[in-house]
Amino acid sequence: MRLFVDGDATPYKDDIYRLAKKYQIEMYVYIDYAHLLKDVPYHVVECEIGRDSVDMCILSDLRQGDLLITQDYGLAALALGKKAYVLHVSGLEITSQNIDELLLRRYIGAHQRRSGKHIKGPSKQTKEDKDYFLKQLENLLKKLN
Repeated sequence: MRLFVDGDATPYKDDIYRLAKKYQIEMYVYIDYAHLLKDVPYHVVECEIGRDSVDMCILSDLRQGDLLITQDYGLAALALGKKAYVLHVSGLEITSQNIDELLLRRYIGAHQRRSGKHIKGPSKQTKEDKDYFLKQLENLLKKLN
């Protein structure tokens, strides 16, 4: 198993790395060339700049049994199709049992935004959010390792 991180939108990379190291799992962070990560202890994969370019790079490297951290439900659905495990940055494990509902919510939200309705974005992440995510990640790593 390898750990893949959708790096453009995933916080806590250093904390994620500490857990990956603890469980002796290689960690890959995917970013586009518009972002820069230097002098980090994990693998950084730089992808083209463009819509979904990072997602396509991740999918081309992802294999069955790998773990992906992302907040992109579309990418999560495709990763599940490759029989990978997916953890949302909120700490929610995305599975074949909940992905349809998550995609439907995304669709409804996009439809409402296009029709002019203002939708409040996510709240700023708190220390409790971070702690919960890291606890869920560790639980999943224990289960899969």
